[in-house]
Amino acid sequence: MIPGKKKYFLIGFSSIFIFSIFLFLLFFFFFLPKKSTRYTNYQECDHVRFANAPIAPSNKLNDKNDIHLLHAMKNGLKKPFETDSAFYSQIDDLVRMALLVKVADNQFYKLKSLKHSQPYLIPEAIDMLNEIGFKFQERLKEKKYKNFRFLITSLLRTEEAQNKLSHRNSNASIHSSHLYGTTVDISYKNFYNTQTDSIESSYEAVQALTSVLREMREDCKFLAVRERKQSCFHITVVVCRPIDSTMND
Repeated sequence: MIPGKKKYFLIGFSSIFIFSIFLFLLFFFFFLPKKSTRYTNYQECDHVRFANAPIAPSNKLNDKNDIHLLHAMKNGLKKPFETDSAFYSQIDDLVRMALLVKVADNQFYKLKSLKHSQPYLIPEAIDMLNEIGFKFQERLKEKKYKNFRFLITSLLRTEEAQNKLSHRNSNASIHSSHLYGTTVDISYKNFYNTQTDSIESSYEAVQALTSVLREMREDCKFLAVRERKQSCFHITVVVCRPIDSTMND
C-alpha cells in the first residue's frame, strides 16, 4: 500500500472505531434498562417514622384490605399483569431491572406448590421474608424446635389468575394486593419439617411465627391479616421513603 494511502486508511479506521465506541456508550447509558435505585435498606429503615404510606404501630394482625391495597399500589408494580401470558413475556425484563426478584426455597422458608401465583416479589418483600424467617428460626431455637420452616402458599398473581381464584374462593377479592408483587401468604396450618422432609402442623411453630409477626407489625415492617378460611397470614410489605426525600422532614 502506498504510504500516503496507508496513513489515510489508518486515520479513517481509527475514526470509525472511536465513533463505534461512542455509539455503544450512548446505547448503554440511554437505552439499556437500568436497575431501580428507589429502594432503601429494608432492615435499617425506621418504618414507624418513614413509611411512605399511612400506617400506625399495632400488635394485632387484622389490617383491612384497603390499607394493604394502598401500600401495594404505592410500592409495587405500576400496572398489574393482565394475563399469565403477559407475565411470561415481561418477567425477564423486570427481573433484569431489579423490579421483581424470584423467590426460592432457602434455610428460612419453603414454597408450597403454587397454583394461582408466580414466585416473584419486589426486593423489599424479599428482605421482609428473610427477616421474618431469621427471627422465626431464632424463636424456634429458644423453644428448642429447630426443624421447621414456614410455608409460602401464594405470591404475585395476574389479573387472570385472580379472577379465576375469586370465583372459587369468596375470601379472594378481585382487586388484591397480590397483583402488585408486594404481598405473600404464609401458612399457619402447616410447616415444613426439615428432619422428616414432610409437611405437618405444629402448635409450637404457629406460636413462634405469630409472635414474630406481631413484633414486626408493631415496628410497621408490614401489614398483616390472619385469614381463617385459607389458614394463612396475608402480609404486605411496608416501604420507607428514599433517604434523600426525608432530609427536610
